[in-house]
Amino acid sequence: MTKKASETTATKPAVAQRFSANQRDILLSAIFSIGLVFAAFYWIQHYEEPRALTQRIDTVTSNIADHQRGIVRDAIDQLGSRVTEQSNSQELIDALQQGNISDDSVLSKNLKRAFPEAQDTKIIYIGNQGIADERSETLRLRNNIEIDMLRKSIEQQKLIIEAYKHNDEWLISFVKTAGKRGAIYVTFNANYFEKMLNSLAGNTVSVELIQTYKSRSDSVIKPSAIAYPDVMQSRPLSVPGWTLQIYPQEITVQSLSSDSTLLWLICVLCVALIASSHAIFFLRSYQIPVAEKSPSKTPKSDLEKADSEPSLEQVLAKKLSADRQNRTAKRDNFPAPDGAPPLPELSTEKASGRNRATTSGISINSFRAYDIRGIAETELDDNACFAIGKSVGSEALSRGHSKLLLGRDGRLSSPRIHEALVKGLLSTGIDVIDLGLIATPMLHYACQDLNIGNAIMITGSHNAGEYNGMKISLEFKSLTSQDIQTLRQRIEAQDFTSGNGNRTSDSIEQRYIDRIIGDVVIAQSLKVVIDAGNGATSNIAPALFEELGCEVIPLFCETDGNFPNHAPDPTIESNLSALKAAVAEHGADLGIAFDGDGDRVAIVSAQGRCPSADQLLMVLANDIVTRNPGAEILFDVKCSRLLSELIVDCGGRPTMWKCGHSFMKQKMAETGALLGGEFSGHIFYKDRWYGFDDGMYTAARLLEILTLSGLTMDDALDSQASLVSSPEILIPVADERKFAIIETFTENQKFSDAGLINIDGLRVEFRHGWGLIRASNTGPAITMRFEADSESSMKRIQNDFKELLLRIDPTLVDSL
Repeated sequence: MTKKASETTATKPAVAQRFSANQRDILLSAIFSIGLVFAAFYWIQHYEEPRALTQRIDTVTSNIADHQRGIVRDAIDQLGSRVTEQSNSQELIDALQQGNISDDSVLSKNLKRAFPEAQDTKIIYIGNQGIADERSETLRLRNNIEIDMLRKSIEQQKLIIEAYKHNDEWLISFVKTAGKRGAIYVTFNANYFEKMLNSLAGNTVSVELIQTYKSRSDSVIKPSAIAYPDVMQSRPLSVPGWTLQIYPQEITVQSLSSDSTLLWLICVLCVALIASSHAIFFLRSYQIPVAEKSPSKTPKSDLEKADSEPSLEQVLAKKLSADRQNRTAKRDNFPAPDGAPPLPELSTEKASGRNRATTSGISINSFRAYDIRGIAETELDDNACFAIGKSVGSEALSRGHSKLLLGRDGRLSSPRIHEALVKGLLSTGIDVIDLGLIATPMLHYACQDLNIGNAIMITGSHNAGEYNGMKISLEFKSLTSQDIQTLRQRIEAQDFTSGNGNRTSDSIEQRYIDRIIGDVVIAQSLKVVIDAGNGATSNIAPALFEELGCEVIPLFCETDGNFPNHAPDPTIESNLSALKAAVAEHGADLGIAFDGDGDRVAIVSAQGRCPSADQLLMVLANDIVTRNPGAEILFDVKCSRLLSELIVDCGGRPTMWKCGHSFMKQKMAETGALLGGEFSGHIFYKDRWYGFDDGMYTAARLLEILTLSGLTMDDALDSQASLVSSPEILIPVADERKFAIIETFTENQKFSDAGLINIDGLRVEFRHGWGLIRASNTGPAITMRFEADSESSMKRIQNDFKELLLRIDPTLVDSL
């Protein structure tokens, strides 16, 4: 019996567990991870996003409130000045001394004509005893409030402004005594101010004007709607007891609200990734094989590892060797624009079955990232320019275009290059419209005005006098790096069209001036010193700012390709010393400097301060975002992090991008940004302009901002936060080495406590600052820049960069 029972027990199958321990852990991990994702996104949706939205609304409303207060203040000041001017009329004072003035008298009619926007005007006679005198015309006043205003004006001998209700409508009266025997009343309907404010604010905000007297508050101008009272902004006005209240409207809130669709799509994607990855691990858990033991290997010692790893100098040398081998193996493929070997001499003889260019040789290093640039007499000789003209003309014709605009700057080599280039262009059959000596922005404007999208500007930009180059546009777009290389390929392959083009001339100067003065409004005349640096803006900039209403003091405004006074680069502060001295000598409000071809601008304030381009961009961005909530602002990797913070605080969207005018213009068109800027001084306006870099238009918009806000340039700079920063540091490096150095630096950095931005070189964002290293697009150099909360923090970041550079190439550190 016992034996049978034991046999039964032995043969009974064991009950298998549903999940193994590993599978249970996988399931619990999946559930916990998905729960965390939902919790995080629920918190963002219901707590963080409403808080951020409220902050954005509050910032935008605050900026609009400041602007509206300024408008009301200026309107009241102007009306008050006009009333005071009328009351000081000697003719009026003499007439009041002689007796009463009737409503149909000439003086009464003149007063009414002086204030056509007023509801009514009065001249009140005052007797010897003041208001109590029976001859005083107090009976002509509407109510006791107007009588009390007259009493205050007599006692205080100043302008009195008050609002009051009469016959169910609010009136605003200005009262000022005229000598000892009279006073003038100018009364406006409150609707006059209401229409003014509403026309400026549009439907973005609702405005209310409150008048408080003791404990009583009245709404003089009622808001059209009160949708968000929690974020209402209140601003006191210069009139005692007056307060302006600004309420954001639904359209403003909608423009600042974030679409939650993308947020929840990300949530669903995260959940799907977690679920799928855990499902894969769960299924594989059924097939985990038993691992076989293998003989253990002896690990290498640290010393052996160190001996087996190459140094960074060896890594760099290997990269450079690989680049040279690739160039040798693939001679038909052109390398990077700044890293190519010289192109062999081309002759009329046939080689390898195809014709070569008739030029004596072209420097490949002249074909850079977004333009053609080199030493004029050696790298851009007549043969090279003739070949470039044939290449550009052929490329434009291949795209279906028959016309091209041509301009040049004032360099000594520009006329020679101009003639050689024209010969090459005409030989392809394309028609050339010659605009003569102009600034680069004027050529871009001519493209828009004449609706011709193909253009070449002969200019060395901000470089020294021995340099020159060409900025090329096709189909209204600046050429990309690949487009520039395509032109080179055409020259090598002799892929040219043939024909006989026509050459005509045109003038764009006055049309350019008329377009700007028709757009920009300068509220008050300013005294400005214009430093054209003997460049291409010499003849146009003084005339433009004079027509804008400024008192212009020209400095170096004679075109001279020798640049005898200073180099044509206003971003170098030493080149602004003469402008600083002129601003101080003449007591000017502002100094404005342009580079050699006018697409860059630099500013000198009345106190002699020279703000960097990103500081100038902060002033311009504040204006753009205040008037266009949610607007996108573009800037390059060299700009201060304060710029990004200001754009966010004002309710805008900051976007960092690559350096270079071609890259910036492409990104402007892609994103729809209203404003862009580079640390090099290129500013791009899409708001009311065309999106290209224009130093003269940027300076005009700056003057508009300052005069409308009542600020000086020094006031605007004082309102900005500040950090410790370095200038742009240039380290000379051969073109064929600079990109490999940046690549080696990026691959071997170990900045584990920082964010990395690699859109152009490497920008390393630390908590207390940042550092940048990148290859220059315009010359054989590496550029670096640093910014931090303090000198010590910036020094630490610089040392981190130096240590890594020292390991890559010790000679680089000598230039720091």
